[in-house]
Amino acid sequence: MTEQTFDMKSALRYAIHSEYHASVFYRQWAEQVSGAGGEKLGDLAEWEDQHRRSLSGYYARLFGEEVNLDPTFGIDPALVVQADEFRNYYALLRIASTVYLTEMRAAEMYDQMAQHADPEGAKIFADIAEMERGHMQEALAVYNRLREDREGALMF
Repeated sequence: MTEQTFDMKSALRYAIHSEYHASVFYRQWAEQVSGAGGEKLGDLAEWEDQHRRSLSGYYARLFGEEVNLDPTFGIDPALVVQADEFRNYYALLRIASTVYLTEMRAAEMYDQMAQHADPEGAKIFADIAEMERGHMQEALAVYNRLREDREGALMF
């Protein structure tokens, strides 16, 4: 059995694209939500953009080149939604649960990347992993709020 080596360049490229797609997704969702919820989703989109910029800077320092974003690279099919899905209760539950799982996988990925990085990269990845865990909690709160709103309405 051969031991696989960790490919930091590919992992960073994937992470940068993942952050790009997460930002696009949260912006799309924010456009469908008014008030504080829309603002919170807009904040999440901006945080994902900050992650992408931080990772892109680290990539450039490590490899001496920029990452060219390819909008079709590495997108999670579960995050491809149509605007009308944001208006459907059951679709919103699915979206919120998918976001939770996606953020969880992102945190796990950054934890793994931190184990293979130099001290600068380890700090960047650990910080982003912690932020992704915060995003998980936001997604869980949205999911629970949706369920509570619906269950409360069904009780009367």
